[in-house]
Amino acid sequence: MKPATRKSQLLVTLLVVAVRLGHAQQFTPQVREYIKVDAPTVALTDAKVIDGTGRPAQLHQTVLVQNGRITQVGPLKKVKVPAGAQVINCAGKTLIPGLVMLHEHLYYTMPAGPYFNIAQMPYTFPRLYLAGGATTIRTAGSIEPQTDLAIKRMIGEGKLIGPDMDVTAPYIEEPSLDIPALNTVKGPEDAAATARFWADKGCTSFKMYMHATRADLAAVVAVAHPRQLKITGHLCSITYREAAELGIDNLEHGFMASSDFVPNKVPDVADYPAARQSLLRLPQNSPEMKSLISFLVSILVAK
Repeated sequence: MKPATRKSQLLVTLLVVAVRLGHAQQFTPQVREYIKVDAPTVALTDAKVIDGTGRPAQLHQTVLVQNGRITQVGPLKKVKVPAGAQVINCAGKTLIPGLVMLHEHLYYTMPAGPYFNIAQMPYTFPRLYLAGGATTIRTAGSIEPQTDLAIKRMIGEGKLIGPDMDVTAPYIEEPSLDIPALNTVKGPEDAAATARFWADKGCTSFKMYMHATRADLAAVVAVAHPRQLKITGHLCSITYREAAELGIDNLEHGFMASSDFVPNKVPDVADYPAARQSLLRLPQNSPEMKSLISFLVSILVAK
């Protein structure tokens, strides 16, 4: 890594910590070690700012942060820096908003003999997300939901360092895959009971997995939507169109997991190789794909 890149990355890390944690009251010594900027008012001067709205980058900008909140952004010559503010010269550096990441995990996958092994990473991953600029993450599938919820709580209490977290409940999956750590349900009643249990514990979204059925999804929708909670999916047995009609809110992995184009698809049956081959055979700009995309957009299903 080049020295200039290191400096820019360091600045981003410091700013994320300042904005993310600046408004909290108490931190453990272990968290304090990572807080390099904790003045009540910070002025980031002469920066290039990309604000995320789509407009061109703005040069020679000043960003004011007060009590952990960005209160003003404007040209260097027009923004008055309050007396007593800590000033950080950002000339030659770029500032972006904190990243809101919606398909993240706090685990790492690795082979273990014949099985697909999954290891929770509660210490390093929250730090790495924050260091990478992510100030809010959704876990989009959980292996140890009790651990994810505890990490979320401890970050809020100033005991750990990391981003704000929306914790997704354990995967909603019917028994099929040989993944010992993966949560499974046995039918829609079990799926609904799982959703209710983890919603009560504090999970804010649910993820349907490859062998979940249409009845499973309908049961989870009936639990989640009255609570204003969201449902996403890495699907296969359920087509994207079926999922959208049943009320799913998001679809993960773009169209990679779509089984909509499998010839003579059997309902509620997952055949990933057939789904992949159907996508590879699909002509570019096919009317079928255009129809599916238009339908998903029309009912505001996000991918």
